Formats: sequence, structure tokens, C-alpha cells
Amino acid sequence: MKLGVIADDFTGAVDIAGFLVSGGMRTLMCAKPVATGQLPETDAIVMSLKIRSIPSSEAVEQALSALAFLQEAGCDHFYYKYCSTFDSTEKGNIGPISDALRDALGLSSTLICPALPINGRTVYHGYLFVGDQLLSDSPMRHHPLNPMRMSKLADLLAMQSPSCNGHVYYDVVRKGATAVKDRIDTLEKDGVNNIIVDVINDEDLTTIAKATEDMLLVTGGSGLAQGIATVRAESLGERGTAKPAFLPKRTNAVVIAGSCSAMMQKQVAYYKEKAESFSIDEQACVDDPSYPETLAQWVLAHQGSTLAPMVFATRSPEELQYNRERFKGVDLAGIIEQVFGRMTAILAQEGVETFIVGGGETSGVVASTLGVDAYLIGEQIDPGVSWVQSLDRKFQLVLKSGNFGSESFLEKAQECYDE
Repeated sequence: MKLGVIADDFTGAVDIAGFLVSGGMRTLMCAKPVATGQLPETDAIVMSLKIRSIPSSEAVEQALSALAFLQEAGCDHFYYKYCSTFDSTEKGNIGPISDALRDALGLSSTLICPALPINGRTVYHGYLFVGDQLLSDSPMRHHPLNPMRMSKLADLLAMQSPSCNGHVYYDVVRKGATAVKDRIDTLEKDGVNNIIVDVINDEDLTTIAKATEDMLLVTGGSGLAQGIATVRAESLGERGTAKPAFLPKRTNAVVIAGSCSAMMQKQVAYYKEKAESFSIDEQACVDDPSYPETLAQWVLAHQGSTLAPMVFATRSPEELQYNRERFKGVDLAGIIEQVFGRMTAILAQEGVETFIVGGGETSGVVASTLGVDAYLIGEQIDPGVSWVQSLDRKFQLVLKSGNFGSESFLEKAQECYDE
């Protein structure tokens, strides 16, 4: 098996690539198609797209293009990776992309498995939980782009796609891989297109991976990748091992926090007590074309400390609501992304080589601005977050989902340096 992964944002790509490497799979991450003759020998290729919140038609087109590249690169099994909180709008894009990939591969059904137990994302009776809360009761209900106000996966998919949904409930999962496979076979014969599986713990992921070894396409969060890597390692023995491709080194660096998730708020508050920090001025972002230069010069003036300086746009739900009213009719999130992009370009020109980024959208902007097409996967910092390095070894980055990592993550990432 050579696994081809289509990830719907940059942080999701890093997330799943890290799990595959830690499970012993040689993994390359690409931001766009690379000449296949330039690709090193790998067990998995992860395509990092930015298709979570764009119009469904555009997202489907990009996903199908990524599928074609992965097929050309020799992949024969495929994995559509989305957020473990099923982060999407009422119209997509999880349902439409799953449908399009399934159709392109000539398949009648696929797996829906967003669970990531190690980070508190579980599924029971088809309902998605974040910790001990239903998704709809969790902080994700305040997400600035895709607020999640429903928890039943079948209901979320039904709004996005006419495909038929069915379930493998936990009373089947706990009986083992054979029982799960039998249930999947029955659902496929009944014409079910999206097979939603319950997952409570990591052992369940291994069970499901064993039961779905023959499925050419699965979809989900990064958790199932743990199960796939575990099953593969068991079959290969000692050959199922891979080490991180590099160790990060201390260079000129910056921390950029764009996410407003509950965990990112804690991480920013913790880091502000440890390092120099700068809270962006939203009005300046809107009105001052030179503001990115102002931010970049502040970052450059604060190099040399043990911990990198931080520029952040992280806000509480109350502050977000205030800004919505204050900047009504203005695409403030898009403008802030542009500011971070221009700031990143200036910093790269001035010799900053390390970028530690919090937030999927912000990570995408930074990575795109730096023009990195393919990445080596390095040390895993916390579950779902690894260091990555450009193939030309010019830049090293941390691209973190806002929800991921421990409270001290931003400091912890910098303790991984190979001194």
C-alpha cells in the first residue's frame, strides 16, 4: 500500500503527516503537485490544500486535481483528511468532496471517521464529542468561520449531500475487526454511501483500520491514520519504522497566532508571560497599508531572546462579537490574513527562517507566502503537531491547528531545537 492523503488545510496536513511518521511510515507533504521524478521514496504522500471554507465547486475541483497527482505518484489507497471537529459549513465541503472522490474512484461507499481520541474527539451513536461535550456545546459553536451548532454527523452530512448515510455503532466496534467489516459489507449492500463509525479510544481506531484495509478510500480526522500506521507496522515488523527527517535548529524566529479557538487563547495567554508579544490593531489592519511593515520591524527588533517574539490576533468570543459589530460589512478575517502574509514576506526577506504558526487559515497564508511546495516531517511536539522543513531546508515551520497542543505548546515547540 502507498497512501495518498488529501488534507483540507495546512495544519490538518501536518497533523496527519506527523501521525504517519510516528507510526513508522516514510511521509512527504506537498503543498502542490511536484514532478514525480523529484519525489523521494515514500510510504505516504500528503497533499496540503486550503479547501475547508471555499465554495464547494472550487474545493471539489482542487481535491480531484490532488487525487490525480497522487495517482500519478503511485498511490493506490486514499484518505480525505478533514478536521476532527467536522469543521464545515451547511453546504460543505466535507460531503461534496467525499462524494466527488468516491465517484472518481468508482466506489459506492466510503468511511466517515472524524474521531481523534488522543485530543478528546470521539464519536458515539453517530454523535461527535469534544471532550465530555457534544460538538454543539463545545467552544466550536463560537468558531468565527464555521460555527458548529449540530453534533449528529448524519444530520451534518445530510445538509451537504444527497448521499445515503449509515452507522457502525459501538456495540459492533467493540466486537472487533471482523464484526466491523461484516457490518460495513451489509451497509454497502444496502446502498449506504457514507459509513459513520463510532470511536471511543485508540484501540478502536486499530480495529477500524483492520476492518477497512481493502477500502480504497477512507475519510476522517487524523486519528484513523494512527490505526492505519499501526496495522501496517504490525504487518512489516522492523521495516515499519521511520524516523523524523530532521531536527529543528535555533534561527531567527517568529510566533504568529491567528486562531481564536479556546486552546489558542490559553496558549497565547501563557506565552505572553514568557516572551515579547504584540497584539495587532484591527483598525490599523484595515486602514494602514504600511502596517505589515510596522509588525515586521517590531519582530526584527526583538530577535535574540531564548523565545521568539509573538504577533497575535487571538481574541475572546466577546472581542470577536465586538469586532463583528465594529467592522460590519468588512472581511476583517481576510484582511488580517493579508497583513500576516505581507508581514511574513518581509520577515523572510530579512532572514527569519523559523515560523511557529497557530491557526489553520493563518498557517495556510504563511506557507503559501513562503512558497514552500514540499516538506520534510520532523519532531512531533504534541499529538497532531510536528515540525516541518522545506525540501530545500531554507525554512522550518510549525503549522498548528488552533485547537491542538498543550497550554505551554508555543514554548514547548522551541525546546525541540537541536542545539
